Amino acid sequence: MKVICAVLACLYVTACASSSATGQRSASRELQWPPLPLEPRIEWVKDINDYRDAGISKGFWQRLADLVFGEDKTRIIKPYGVFCDEKERLFVVDVGASVVHVMDMRNKEYFLIGKEDKAVFRTPIAITEDEQENVYITDSSAGAIYRYSLIRKELSPFVPFKLGRPTGIAYNRRNKLIYVTDTAAHQVIAFGLDGMERMRIGVRGDLPGQFNYPTDLFVDAQGSLLVTDALNFRIQRFSPDGQLLDVFGRAGDSSGSFAKPKGVAVDSEGHIYVCDALFDAVQIFDGTGRVLLDFGSNGGQEGQFWMPSGIYIDGKDYIYVADTYNRRVQVFRYLKLGDAMVRGAKK
Repeated sequence: MKVICAVLACLYVTACASSSATGQRSASRELQWPPLPLEPRIEWVKDINDYRDAGISKGFWQRLADLVFGEDKTRIIKPYGVFCDEKERLFVVDVGASVVHVMDMRNKEYFLIGKEDKAVFRTPIAITEDEQENVYITDSSAGAIYRYSLIRKELSPFVPFKLGRPTGIAYNRRNKLIYVTDTAAHQVIAFGLDGMERMRIGVRGDLPGQFNYPTDLFVDAQGSLLVTDALNFRIQRFSPDGQLLDVFGRAGDSSGSFAKPKGVAVDSEGHIYVCDALFDAVQIFDGTGRVLLDFGSNGGQEGQFWMPSGIYIDGKDYIYVADTYNRRVQVFRYLKLGDAMVRGAKK
């Protein structure tokens, strides 16, 4: 009886400590870019180290079992790919743990993909989702793409052949194609939802439309495909059928140039965001490739990065950045002109 009482007391203290920490975080100083007195366009929202930071809590008996038998390994170890769907499910591809964390922020549920399935990931990198409750995950070491049904909770191979080194992945709702970068082949491959290949984009080279180790992908609201052409130090944009639209970027250490570009994403107004793992920052460009703003610096505090990699922007302009070596996902928000003033008036 004394043991049970002690455990219950620990649970109560843990809950209070968690609540206190949340209160301290919400009361912390605001981070925004550019700084005042200029009108901010980016604001820091929160960081996510595990499902608790996503607003998900375990039930009483599960917490009791964790204290007695030990807690599951649910902390993010080494995130890369990140995706958040319209149902407020946050997917974090954890290279360090070889799993995908699924945090259902609307229904307050959490589970892992890849922990106990027959097809175990070796080096999962990126993730996307179609309209049929299926997510698609690249595994670079295995040369594979997997499909996971969120309805049936089943994981299975998606394509019938092995790729060189699949990394980035993105789904285009306009033509129902899934684009995958085969980094080792210096190409982007498009697949139908049946897993059959439809087309290939690019060959190795440094001319427009060619690639030198392409990595991350993003499909914008118009259905255009953005590709991080990593070792050409640039971003290339293609039409849904693979026609080159434009190119921007150069190697360098000044604003607007790239040192180690990784994740790419686009907000609701067409601004292009690129993570740079050596700059430890996210740069923002307009549709023509002109640099507008950057945010972040090296470190482990709020708003700082240690090798940012994947990035995703949802329909509400929340920006999710995989802060890889800080073992977390940081969440920011793009503020349209006037949003900051309205937000300030509500306080």
